[in-house]
Formats: sequence, C-alpha cells, structure tokens
Amino acid sequence: MQKFIPVDRLARPEHMVVMRSRQVRDIRDEQNLDRRELPFDEEALRARLHGILTGEIQAMEAAGRTLFDFPDAPWEFQLDMARQVWDESRHTEIFHRLLEYMGGHLGDYIESEILWRCAQADDPAARVAGINRGLEGLACDVFEQLIRIAQRNGDEVIERAVDYVLADEITHVRMGSKWMRKLTEGDPERLRRAQEFQESVDEVFNFRGGRRAREDVTNDNGTLLTIAREARLLAGFTEEEIERLIASSRKSAAY
Repeated sequence: MQKFIPVDRLARPEHMVVMRSRQVRDIRDEQNLDRRELPFDEEALRARLHGILTGEIQAMEAAGRTLFDFPDAPWEFQLDMARQVWDESRHTEIFHRLLEYMGGHLGDYIESEILWRCAQADDPAARVAGINRGLEGLACDVFEQLIRIAQRNGDEVIERAVDYVLADEITHVRMGSKWMRKLTEGDPERLRRAQEFQESVDEVFNFRGGRRAREDVTNDNGTLLTIAREARLLAGFTEEEIERLIASSRKSAAY
C-alpha cells in the first residue's frame, strides 16, 4: 500500500464532490455566502456541520495514515494514533447525525481537501504538530464557537453533542503536544521544523483574519471564531504558544 497518499486518492462515493479549498472560497465569495449571520441562518449552520463532518472523516483518515506511514514510531505513539482513529469515527457519526437533525445529508455540500493537504508531513513529530496541535487546535476554536451558537439558539442537542466532542479534541491536542516534544527530545532543529509546520497550518486557518483573539472582540454575538485559550491550555499549549497564535491571527487581519 502506498505511503503518504495524495489527496486525489481519497476514496469517496460518487455523490460526494471534493474540491480545492481555494475554489470553494472563491465560489463562496462570489455568492456572498460568508456574509450571512451564522447563528440565525439554518442553511449556513447546515453547511458548517457538513464541513465539520467531512473534516472529521479526513481526521480519521489522517490518524490511520499516520499509523501506516510511520511503522517504526514508538508503540505508545501508535496506540495513541489508533485511539484517535476510534475517536474520530465516533465524531464522524455524531456530526452525521447532527447534520441529519438539521435536515441535511452527507454530500449536500462540497468537501474541501485542505485538512488532508495540511497533514502531509514526512516526520511523525511534524505530522502530530500539524494535525493534533494545528488542526485539532482549530477544532477547539470551532467547537467552542458552535457551542455558543447553540446556546444562543436554545439548541441543547447541538450544544451537548459538540461539548462531548470538544472533550475528545482537547485530549487529541494534548497527545500532539506530548509527542511533538517527546519525539524531538535532544533535537532542537527537529522541534523547530515541527513547530514551523504547525505554524504554517495555523496561518492557513486564520481565515484571512477571520479567527480572532477573544480580547480583540467586542459585542460577540457568536458569529466570530475566537481562539479557545482555556481549551488550548488544558490541551498542553503554553501561554507563549497561544500568544504566537494570536499574533499570527492579528497579522492575517491586518493584511
């Protein structure tokens, strides 16, 4: 079986369409779809749930590929990745059911391949830095926002389901923090490369300034994606790392 499988080899049923994220963004810009008020627009919420669902599918695939791509990694590392595959499969089912609860179906919207593309690192330390700390860290931000939206909408089904998944995501980020540091012990250059890979992923998901530091937001009605400081601290981020992420988000907003 091929290692480091490219995105165009992902298996999908015929009714699902996978598209480059840049194409998706351009289409959404042309149709003004990002200007809707997310908490008050059911169609936008369905699209968000569909995006999370396909992201969970890719996260499950990425954890499985990490197991296969790095067979010489420590046994404890492999065990953590296997656990993550199981967790992501449950998350996939949860968000599938939430999408159906909102009247949507898998395949109703385009699937972006950006999460899988961001997972293509040839070093396990960089892989978990990018996936577990970058992408799963983003999930903490997104899920915290979604919980606020559900609370505002009075929807306890979405609120409780997403809160349940968020607890897992914190664990996944913590695993990434643990293994990024453990795999690079005594090798500061390897650690630097892993951190740089994570930062490149973080910059992709600053959404052109769309992700903000909580302290930069006034009158938050739930529409803004903010950095989940408390969840990230629980997950093993240091204050210094969070401040670097905040600085990166501010730079994206400035340009």
